[in-house]
Amino acid sequence: MTDRFGDLAGSRYRVHLCFGPNCSERGSKQLWPKLEAAIADAGLTGEVELLATTCRNRCDYGPSLNVYPGPVFYNGIDAEAVHEIVQEHLGQGRVCQRWVFRPKLSRS
Repeated sequence: MTDRFGDLAGSRYRVHLCFGPNCSERGSKQLWPKLEAAIADAGLTGEVELLATTCRNRCDYGPSLNVYPGPVFYNGIDAEAVHEIVQEHLGQGRVCQRWVFRPKLSRS
């Protein structure tokens, strides 16, 4: 399976968790072990490649997590979101709509 970033090296999904300065300040680094544990608990360790990344350019919406293939952009994630995204998206192949990135409406 491939995505726009090339070969997934046998994984079904590639997950990017932003470790940029804004997302880190909002707790992304504390979410890493929770994400690893949720993936393991779901029996998906060999099917998900997990990567810490630099800024995802959605700083006002962090922490940010991207799932490939897609890409599907998730934002404002927390421990509850990690669990839901692993169960629904990575486990069942359904985008977890509750956490999908939605830009804030600007008031003009």
